[in-house]
This record gives sequence, C-alpha cells and structure tokens, in this order.
Amino acid sequence: MARTRSQKAQIPTSNTKTSQRKRSLRNHNSLSQPRPMLRGNDKISRRIAKRPKPTYLERSPLEAERDPNRTLRLFCLPREIFDEIINHLPPDAEACFSLTCKEALHLLGTTSWASFRGRARHYGLQYGYYGSLVELLQRDIPGSEYCPRCETLHPPLRPPRDHRETKWTKLCMGQLASIDYWPQTPSGGYSLVWEHILEAFKSQPASTGLNPPIPLFEGDFTFKKDLVNYRLSSSAQWVDRNLVLTQEHRLRPSDSQTRALQAAHIISLPIRVCAHLSTTTVPQSKTSSSKQAITNSSLLTLAIATAFPPHLRKGVPRFSTSTQLADAETKDNFIWRCKSCATKFYINYEGRDGGEVTVTAWHCFGKELWKAQQFWT
Repeated sequence: MARTRSQKAQIPTSNTKTSQRKRSLRNHNSLSQPRPMLRGNDKISRRIAKRPKPTYLERSPLEAERDPNRTLRLFCLPREIFDEIINHLPPDAEACFSLTCKEALHLLGTTSWASFRGRARHYGLQYGYYGSLVELLQRDIPGSEYCPRCETLHPPLRPPRDHRETKWTKLCMGQLASIDYWPQTPSGGYSLVWEHILEAFKSQPASTGLNPPIPLFEGDFTFKKDLVNYRLSSSAQWVDRNLVLTQEHRLRPSDSQTRALQAAHIISLPIRVCAHLSTTTVPQSKTSSSKQAITNSSLLTLAIATAFPPHLRKGVPRFSTSTQLADAETKDNFIWRCKSCATKFYINYEGRDGGEVTVTAWHCFGKELWKAQQFWT
C-alpha cells in the first residue's frame, strides 16, 4: 500500500536507503581497520557524534500537545481526507504550507523542500516552481523584494540618505564601491552606491533641458563635530539628459561669538567630495576594477586652504604650486576639478558671524549608462 505524504514524514531517517548505505560503509571501514589490544581494565569505545536537528524540527511532546494549532479545523480532519487535500498541492504551495507552523511541518515534513535545492532548484527555475514560490513568500513578507543575484528575499536598496552597508549590500548587490560622504552615524549619513545610479537611469527623460529634482538622491543632514557645525545637502536632476548630482557642504563654528572659523578646523574633518578627494589621508579600499588601493589626493585640502584669508591659514601645511592653485589665486569663482574623475567643485568663504565655508560639488554621470559606469569606475 502506497504511503501518503504525511505518513512519509513520520518515517524515521534510519529506515531510508541512504542511511542504510552509510551505516554499512561505516561498519565495513571499522571492520577492515585493525583493532588495538585491550590491557587490563582499559576500554576503548567509539562515540559517533550525532548531528543535532535544526531548531525548527525540534519539539518536545509537551510542546506538541500544547500547540494551539492542533485545534484548527484543517488539522482535525481525518488523516485520509487531510492527505487527499495535500496531494493536490503543487510543490511551491506545499513548501509554503510547511512553513506556516510547526504542526504543519510535523505532518508534511521537509520532502517538498528538496524541489528547491541544488539541481532541482535550477530545474524549477525553468518551469516556474521557484518563481512562484518566491511570489508566495514575498506576499507574506512585506517590505522585501526578490534579488535576482542571490535568488533570495531581503530588504530593498534604500536611498543614499538611508543606505547602510550590510552583508546584503556586500554579497549580492554587486556594487563596484561605496562612497561615504560622512562617517555613518546613528543620526544619519549619506552613502552612494552604483545601484542608485542604475535606478536613476531607469527613469531618464527623453527631452532635453532642466528637469525636476530626483527624490532618490535628496538628503539633508546636520552634524556637530568638535568645534564645527557641519551640514550636507544633496540633490540630483537631469540636465540635457545628463545625470548631475549636486552636494553642498556648509561648515561654520558652533560658537561664533568666541571663536572664528579657521582652515585647520575644516581640514581636520573627514570631508569627502568624491572617491578621490577628501581631507583625510586614509587609503581607500580596493575595488573590483583596481587591484591597488586608491589614496586620497591633497587637492581638496589645498582648495579649502586657498579659500581662507592668509591670517586664518595657521596650521595648514604648505603645498607646491600648481596650475589650478595659480588660477584660484587670480580668478574669482574658480571651479576646481578632480584629476581622476569628472567631479567639479567650488569653495566659497564668508567672514561674517565667525566665518562660514561652503563647498559645492557637481558629479556628472553623463547621458548614457555605459558612460556613467566609466565615470563611476
């Protein structure tokens, strides 16, 4: 007489052909090896460590008896009727049913899970079993989405103002790098990854000209670091079908009545304009496109020091003269440019109320996706 699915779930694993084959091989290996001689009261006993069951399969008899799900009408049906209902379920629906509660898992077992593991998983992708399973699971897990890279459900990518580096962002999002414009703190931070650029290009306008700001890149944060109040404002929009990210860094003294803002106060902060320009000298992590670590350029430190009057540049190291430095000293509203990417920035200093420095940076990612990836790299 053929067994039903619920009856197969009750069969212990020791009666399966796989376990019998493993036991016979283990006994054959133990008999083929020479046994040591026993002397006196010496006893040699071989202990085989049993692999513990997962926590979702462990349930004491008392816990099973007190399970309130046992009183549900579905589980109170006669076994023959219950098995007849289960036999009409496809593998994806049976797997979801076994995940509803421990009583259902106890009756059905984990036989349906084999359809979504190993080679059976790729086989199910062709015929829709795994895709329909993900749809059923996603319906019961709000706030999650299916990731085609890791083929699992996890929280979706957050905007740069809320993005934090997690194991999901490292393993399955495939980002080339991450730009943290300020150290991530519980109160906020701004972190840009390549997936944000991809998401923006999905809604690229067909018309030229100036378009409204893109909500994905909006961000406004205020921090207090040592003696300086720091504010970061970020936005992005399409300009002639080019994606342009604009960031404004405003720094002013926390107590303008007793202390004036100096260049050394700004340079001591970890301000970042792009992946190559920062006031810190900590080398950047290696990316998939570069085997060598990229070190920060001192151009941003030079530009900030140049914006201050000479009497407020105390404590700033001297730099060798360059073409951009000579132009910044002679031209008004000079636009600085990064030597390694398409980033441009402008620095303005206001001496009233203790002084204020504004660093405005523009990042252009072009009008085509392949060009944006080239700029990002």
